[in-house]
Formats: sequence, structure tokens, C-alpha cells
Amino acid sequence: MTVTRFLLALLIFLVIGTGSRAQGLIFATSDPTISIHSNFAGETITLFGNIEPSLDGTPPQGSFDVVFIIRGPVEERVVRRKSRQFGIMLNADYALFSGLPSFYRVLSSRPLEAILDPEIIAQRNLTVEAQIASALQETTGNVALFENELVRLMGNANLFRTDERGVSFLSPTFFSTRVVLPANVPNGIFLAQALVVQNGEVVAERAQRFFVQKSGFERFVGDTATNQPLLYGLATVLLALITGWLGGVLFRR
Repeated sequence: MTVTRFLLALLIFLVIGTGSRAQGLIFATSDPTISIHSNFAGETITLFGNIEPSLDGTPPQGSFDVVFIIRGPVEERVVRRKSRQFGIMLNADYALFSGLPSFYRVLSSRPLEAILDPEIIAQRNLTVEAQIASALQETTGNVALFENELVRLMGNANLFRTDERGVSFLSPTFFSTRVVLPANVPNGIFLAQALVVQNGEVVAERAQRFFVQKSGFERFVGDTATNQPLLYGLATVLLALITGWLGGVLFRR
């Protein structure tokens, strides 16, 4: 029985191996660290890579497609629906989304539906709608209503977006894309993932991290507010008192 199972496993391995050969992949980012300063108005980074020979040395054969997925730090968001009660607009139903990427981009060489099997798209939650649906934790109202509203809000803030023609091939194996980070991009660790697709299947994938962080005085203020809230509060009150006193002196003159 053991020998039979071994031969069966070996046969399956050989069939799978000949059906979809794993390719090598080199992948990098142009800027490993993005600094946010006082006049930060956004930034553009370049992601690029090259499809390499497979593990057995076979060079890349045929045509490929590439999908980039960029995720920002996860966060928790609450979407509320207001309703008029006794003539006053008050919060009514709500939806809580947990583990939601604060930034999400999907860029591909062609539309996802044209290059990937639907099952793979669903399993990996590649679409914006799937990311939001998978993050829903609880709601007191209509699920579709809140999910659609969050899609709209994140899209209007330029934080969630899909670009179906955002990846360019400069040669049969070398590819690149440019990702625009808006002025309201969150701080933290970002994960950029590259998928190489052939015949509807992912044949190679790699991931790289890059960082978005405040710099200079903005970083000092942010770190103080987070790590030393008492000192930050006292400094804020003192600054307000000094500003008020100076304003009074100037107006008296």
C-alpha cells in the first residue's frame, strides 16, 4: 500500500509539473522608504521585475501577464448611516470593518478576468470589493449598502483603486509599473506583491516591503503624541496659552 501511494503521488507530481512550470522572478521597488514632510503632496514609486528561468534552467517560454497588489497597513473602519429622528440627524445603523488595508492598489497588464481563472481571483480576494467584503466584522444594517459605501469612500479618497492597464512590458520578460501614493497616504509598512500569470495560473510570485513614514519635525510631533501623550498635551496647552497671550498683546497695541 505504501509503494502504491508513493507511485501515485509521484505521478501526480509529474503531471502537475509538466502542466504548469514554476518560473523564476526578480522583483524590486525604486524607493524602499517614502518620507512624509510638511509640504508632502504625494509620491510616485516604480515597481519592476524580470521573469527568470525556472528551477531546472528552462528559459521563459510563451507570453506572460503580471499583476501587482499593493497593501497598506491594516486598520479598523466604522461606516455609519445617519437618519432623522425627532428632527435631528443621528447615527443609526453601522458596519464595522476590521483588518482592512488602509491602502489598496491592483495593477495588471490586462483585466484580471482576462488573465486569471475566476477561482483564483476569488481565493486571493484580488478585487476591491472582495477586500472590503472579507473585512466586514459586524453590521446592524444592509450589508451591500455599507460595503458599496465604503468602496465609494475609499475610492474618492484615492486609497483603493484598480488599474487594468497599469503594468507595461519593456521586453518579453521585463515589466514595470508606477504607483501613485496620494498626499493622504497612511504611515507604516506597505507590502507590494508581484504575480506572474500564464494560461490563467500564477507561475511565480514575489513580495517586497517599503515604508511610508513621517520625517523631520512632523515625525517628532507624531512620536511625541504617541509615546509621550502627557508631554504632548502639556506642550499643546502651553503653546495655546502663549499664542493667546501674544494675540492679546498685539491687539492692545
